[in-house]
Amino acid sequence: MLRRFLFTFSIATSIIIIFSVIVTQKREERRYLEATQKVLTDKVDSLRVENERLKAENKALVDDPIEVEREARDNYGYTKEGETTYKKYRFNISEPENDKVGRSNKSGGLEAFLFEGPFPWQVPLGLIVIATLFLLVSYKYEH
Repeated sequence: MLRRFLFTFSIATSIIIIFSVIVTQKREERRYLEATQKVLTDKVDSLRVENERLKAENKALVDDPIEVEREARDNYGYTKEGETTYKKYRFNISEPENDKVGRSNKSGGLEAFLFEGPFPWQVPLGLIVIATLFLLVSYKYEH
């Protein structure tokens, strides 16, 4: 009887651990993909805004002679007769891009410990161990 119980217990525990590890890996992969999707969506939105700005700038350069003159003076150093020019320095200062893809915020408290941790199988395994100890103790006192 005890041998059969221990064999059943070891099989059930192995199945729970294997299943929990697979579920944990899939959950982490899903979180990573959701974070990547959010970053890429933000990037697409910013590129759309940049595209609209460049379209407006292009339209201004094609249609507006004043804008063409300003561009020629600023970027190519063109001057009218008798004008004195001064060299301008343009500094491209930009913020470095941080790694935006990361782990999403985790909920706190007992729920995070039970279900969001790196080993969510701890709770079912703990329940199985407690049930096993209870059955072993009751089996010992039964005989």
